[in-house]
Amino acid sequence: MSAIRVTLKDGKIAVDESRVKASVSGGHKVKWKSHDGEFHIEFKAGSDWPNPVTTKDGDVWRAEAGPFRDAGRTLSYAVKAAGCETLDPDIEIIP
Repeated sequence: MSAIRVTLKDGKIAVDESRVKASVSGGHKVKWKSHDGEFHIEFKAGSDWPNPVTTKDGDVWRAEAGPFRDAGRTLSYAVKAAGCETLDPDIEIIP
């Protein structure tokens, strides 16, 4: 399971891992969290994966996707937040 920290600062979005691996056989999920504010994960066109819902737990914003299927592909997604430039990292789905 991957836990990705999302940072929102000065109109920019950063993640501490721009490419993560998620195992189908391991039932991995990918989790994002931010202490800086609300963000949204949007899978790119051509992906049949649903966009995760972002929730707030205290002062932490969280989103989660998975477990994944279809090993051997890469899911591209965007991290979006109001007032920030969009960021485009990837999730590599492995066996």
